[in-house]
Amino acid sequence: MSTVLIIGAGVNIGLPVAKRFASAGYKVAIASRTAPENSEHRHFVFDAANAATVPKLFSDVTAAIGAPKVVIYNAYAWKLADTEDPLTMSLNDFEYSISVNTISSFIAAQEAVKSWAQTGTKGTFIFTGNILNVRCLPNVPGALVFAMGKSAAASLIQGASYGYKGKGYKFYYVDERKEDGDPAFEGRSGEAHAEHFIKLVDSLGQGPWMQTFVKDKGYKQFNELHGQ
Repeated sequence: MSTVLIIGAGVNIGLPVAKRFASAGYKVAIASRTAPENSEHRHFVFDAANAATVPKLFSDVTAAIGAPKVVIYNAYAWKLADTEDPLTMSLNDFEYSISVNTISSFIAAQEAVKSWAQTGTKGTFIFTGNILNVRCLPNVPGALVFAMGKSAAASLIQGASYGYKGKGYKFYYVDERKEDGDPAFEGRSGEAHAEHFIKLVDSLGQGPWMQTFVKDKGYKQFNELHGQ
């Protein structure tokens, strides 16, 4: 029985994903600062703002239920800022956001690769993304720094998907959209994410690293340029 580690166990996406993987026969580890109420999954206390603790999370999960074959990075930090003066965000808020959205995701991917190499596993790493790596949303408070984190994570996934393709490791940046390509945001579906994640894990070989998808439709490519 394989193990999935879900970092960031919120009710919107993390827990529906955990439920779906459990139904597929996975041992499920969820990691977050506090344990979700009434969750039947093994919980590990973890703060994504402290990237130095990521290796311990992996070692704890491995010792408790087995080395993760699938790692899903679903943690995020969104710090508000003035839309007309977005560079006024404090250094503390900026560092916190980048730590959660970028640095810890890098270390998590690093630890995943180490684990797969040690166990001979062809694993999958999935980052829960959004449209901000390709489209600026200037009227959304705090979107500038949030987008910086998502863009860096997208670059991580893209580079890793190419670099480790020969080893059979898969890396995906997953972004739910509406039919017209606009971001799902408030209308995003945890269940739809879960189904798409399962498909990516079960697929043979690395697919397109940037997985834009539409609920009940699956993967859909949108012709986008940075700066739209």
